[in-house]
Amino acid sequence: MSGQTERKYPGFYQYEYLFTVLVITFNRASLLKRALESITRQGTTDIEVIVVDDGSTDDTKEVVKRFKARTGLNLRYMWHDNCGKPASYNRALTKISGYFTIILDSDDVLSDHILPRLDYWWNTIPEEKRPFFAGVEGLCADLNTKKVMGDPFPWSPMDSDFLETRYRYGISGDKRHIMRTDVMREFPFPLFNGEKEMRESVIWCRMAHKYKFRYVNEIVQYCEQLPGGLTSRARERRLSSPNNFRLAFLELLNLHNTYLTPKDQYRAMVRYIRHSTCARISCIKQLADLVPAKRPMWFMAFPEGFIGALKDRLLVKRKFERERT
Repeated sequence: MSGQTERKYPGFYQYEYLFTVLVITFNRASLLKRALESITRQGTTDIEVIVVDDGSTDDTKEVVKRFKARTGLNLRYMWHDNCGKPASYNRALTKISGYFTIILDSDDVLSDHILPRLDYWWNTIPEEKRPFFAGVEGLCADLNTKKVMGDPFPWSPMDSDFLETRYRYGISGDKRHIMRTDVMREFPFPLFNGEKEMRESVIWCRMAHKYKFRYVNEIVQYCEQLPGGLTSRARERRLSSPNNFRLAFLELLNLHNTYLTPKDQYRAMVRYIRHSTCARISCIKQLADLVPAKRPMWFMAFPEGFIGALKDRLLVKRKFERERT
């Protein structure tokens, strides 16, 4: 390895590839081939692919096996009992051999030649600043309409972090990135027993205190919203993992509130109370876990948050009754 490579990619000597594409899938065999095909259109062979099968009961394994035999792609397949995306992500972190990692949902596709483009943007970051950057992030577009999902960045390239882009500039919508694998390993998902879902912003908020991203207005992935996908199951996900979602809003209020407007803070407090109540966290503990400056707002937001939790419990009860019949 040359000194030039080490300057471009600090710590590169620890890795075998420039890119790892991480695909976490569950019963998506019919769509997986489309996602994998998009990896073959990147114009580089400096890629490894890791497919993490989160307990699928369809023919995902055979699809992966046939695809690898046909394309010769450097592809590894891992299967484990269903444990949810956050736990699957954490398990995969120890297996990755690429300097950068990009997560590809099994129902999405990469833009053609986007990985070399993101690498180009990485190399526009001054060498002395690269240790303070986690990666390069771009946009998502709808697979069917080709329209950008959410907001573009106000300028491109833009050097910032998740908290500033989301709460200072109000940029919303799905985004995708390549990220240094060593940074990903610094920030695994927190896990709670019996809960399989997580509000992903919990790790982006933590990361924002230490690392920036270079944001660019280029489409990284095309995404398809499917029935039964993560987006369509938003309420179900929240109800099944209240402790995980509670943690996200607790940390947002206590640790990540620099750019939050009073309205943002109130909304976060309502959600904190809602998820805490669904997790059967007592009012005393809800208050105790907040920093003192936020406790008066708890009393203001409690009625709305508590009513939201009651509605959630009612929905769970109705679903349980439907399943029994």
